[in-house]
Amino acid sequence: MESAKAELEKRNLTEKEIKNAETEYLKFLEYKEKRKDEPLTRNEWISFFFLPFLTPNPSWRKDHFSESEFQRFEKYGFNKKAKQASEAQVLGFLFWFVIIIVGILFARYPNL
Repeated sequence: MESAKAELEKRNLTEKEIKNAETEYLKFLEYKEKRKDEPLTRNEWISFFFLPFLTPNPSWRKDHFSESEFQRFEKYGFNKKAKQASEAQVLGFLFWFVIIIVGILFARYPNL
């Protein structure tokens, strides 16, 4: 706390500048709190549902879309988005599993 006060005194800020910085910081804290409950957008949900299964992870590229998005959600405090993304991914696994099973059944028993 003392170092923060010393830094403020060293910068010779006016009262208006200090008030502006405090206001901006309070806005930042409010935004940080709001983003915890921000849901996935439709495009984000679709990408977690479909894209991780349709895009290959080439050996020359070390990043993977869903992993980097999860890391971003965790790093910046998007708790609800992280939870919804993992749910969408599980639903995507189930969707693709059912599609594969139905495809196998139709291929094996075409008269169904």
